[in-house]
Amino acid sequence: MSVKLIVFDLDGTLLDIEHQLHDKTIEAVKKVRKKGIRTIVATGRMYCSAKPHTSRLEMVDPIITYNGALVVNPINEEQLFHEPIPFETADKITKMVVQNDYHLQLYIDDKLYVAEENEFTDKYYKISGIEPNYVGRLDKFLDAEPTKMLIIEEDEDRQVEIKNFLEENFDSKIELSSSYPSFIEITKKDISKAVPLKELAAKYGIKREEIMAFGDGLNDLKMIEWVGKGIAMQNAHSELHEHSDDTAPNHNDFGIARYLKQYFDLDLEIPAQK
Repeated sequence: MSVKLIVFDLDGTLLDIEHQLHDKTIEAVKKVRKKGIRTIVATGRMYCSAKPHTSRLEMVDPIITYNGALVVNPINEEQLFHEPIPFETADKITKMVVQNDYHLQLYIDDKLYVAEENEFTDKYYKISGIEPNYVGRLDKFLDAEPTKMLIIEEDEDRQVEIKNFLEENFDSKIELSSSYPSFIEITKKDISKAVPLKELAAKYGIKREEIMAFGDGLNDLKMIEWVGKGIAMQNAHSELHEHSDDTAPNHNDFGIARYLKQYFDLDLEIPAQK
């Protein structure tokens, strides 16, 4: 396959277990780009949370964020695509979450809003590096359409209850996905990483068969299914492996760098595999 575009997820894919970007990974991505191949990051993160990593990668092509709900040009930070959750839907979900005392995060204008500091906000900060805005009751605060909503719940039974409720009441209005086992991520209906990717590919005149994509979470599934060569990280969710074309080594063992080195015959020194 002649590859003209490569799409990378961040957490669990380009980033290691400490959510850091290794120099070898950066080197591999840059060497691929020197071959004339476009490179894009597609993440569930906020743009401001992805930016430190995309800047180190010297990305020049659009950055897909919020699981596909927002696309930003990294050169001038212009919004190229934005599909937030309709206010009426977001308002109803927020009221339900507050009534049931679940932990909710709202993302508006690339800013993070939560009710108060707790164990979930602390854990999220370690992943994202973004300080939230503490605003008290979210059902009283919300007055705009959020780009994304995130419910964090570690109890699996409660997760099932939440997902069932959302699907039964809002199935025609929202899309559910997950980048971490405890995350229930909500975006507008029919939004996924694949949606803006299709638009960008068409703009560049690149066929789906000429696109390679790497991911590890269920929020990568539609992207992995759509591209010509979808690659699941060794550490990926089992369902992603079922729908991928190939497997890359573990993200915590230079997985992307190892795969790119072998596939594109890169001149790249990587430590021996663990």
